Amino acid sequence: MMSCQKILIAFAASVLVYAPVVEANEGDVVNLSAAVTMMHDNNMFRLAPSVNPANYGLDGRSDTITMTSVGLNLNKTIGLQQLIGNISFVDSSYQRNSYLDFQALNYDGKWLWAAGTRWTGELSLDRAETLNTYSDYTTQNYRARNVRLIENERFTANYWFHTSWAAFLGVSRNSVTNEQAVLAESDYEASGFNYGIRYRPVSGNTVALRIKQLDGSYSNRQFNAASQSDNGFSHNGVELDSSWLLTGKMQLRGRLEYLERKHDHFASRDYSGWAGNLDLVYAATGKSNFTFGYKHDLAGFQGSYREAQPPFDLITSSYYELDELNLGARWAATDKISTSARLGYGKRSYYGEILPLPAGVDQRQDKTTRAGLDVGYRPVRWFEIKAGMNYEKRNVNDDRYDYKDRTTFVSFSAQY
Repeated sequence: MMSCQKILIAFAASVLVYAPVVEANEGDVVNLSAAVTMMHDNNMFRLAPSVNPANYGLDGRSDTITMTSVGLNLNKTIGLQQLIGNISFVDSSYQRNSYLDFQALNYDGKWLWAAGTRWTGELSLDRAETLNTYSDYTTQNYRARNVRLIENERFTANYWFHTSWAAFLGVSRNSVTNEQAVLAESDYEASGFNYGIRYRPVSGNTVALRIKQLDGSYSNRQFNAASQSDNGFSHNGVELDSSWLLTGKMQLRGRLEYLERKHDHFASRDYSGWAGNLDLVYAATGKSNFTFGYKHDLAGFQGSYREAQPPFDLITSSYYELDELNLGARWAATDKISTSARLGYGKRSYYGEILPLPAGVDQRQDKTTRAGLDVGYRPVRWFEIKAGMNYEKRNVNDDRYDYKDRTTFVSFSAQY
């Protein structure tokens, strides 16, 4: 019987062959897409330079991954209503570590609804399956696959009591499920609501003040008083976000939030503080743009002293504080050739240990540098070839977490 991957490759090939007959048009309601990406990762498991892969039962550090996907895209306007949807089936195949092979069903859909001129809103849901990143997923058993499933559901209603002002109310639910237990971020489900006020003048710029409240439970975590592993939490915040066109060529997008995470039983796991991001986009010409981004964040993360794994006897953190800078550039050299480049630097500082660390052991701190470059060639409007490289280096004050990684890829994609 033909494998899923072979079926997908055959389907993708048929798209590439027949697409000239029915190529995609901008006004199409439904579009069909297909893609094949081949990627080589020279440090698949993000191992430190001093680590011998054989010690973990691995044949080597690198692997070549083939990802084949087919998808449907919908964009339909009916009166005041707009329906937007994307669904894709992705087959990921690993040449050396075939036990990591998996098929993913991913989708996202939105109903942008309106009732007259006063009421508008959005109903949306999305689903994404990916292999857990080995940057954060540290394990003694690298021979066990760990796929992560993330699902979100949201509903928002706006009441425009003025042409430029609206009050809004929203509800949401989100969940994270892992195939294998993850200490850093265990499986959880959270639901809650948010409300606030939005300002949107005729220019299309927007500013919103939002109050958020979520209540969550850890669905696959044993309650443990000794290690202070809790079974529930609340996550509240007050957020101000904005998207503003400063000039005809420059746009500013920003978010500032004060957040507070509280756990049901163990206050030592709690954290609070300021988070946000600032992104500046400058369109120098019609064919080029530059982006600058800064992000500050607080996020839950239970880490353990590596010598104690398993069973995570010494928990060294409850959360981390992130500061990150990103630069990007894109240039369309011609109607058929485009290129983009990225640079990034991030620093993570971990906090919230529940017991003193061993003598001579400092709290963990990561410094990560990233760079990327890719080039795309579109010989016809429905078909694109893209190739690129990404590089990442992490330095940690515990060198057992250090790694260097380089990925190179080539992809072929079509849409009609």
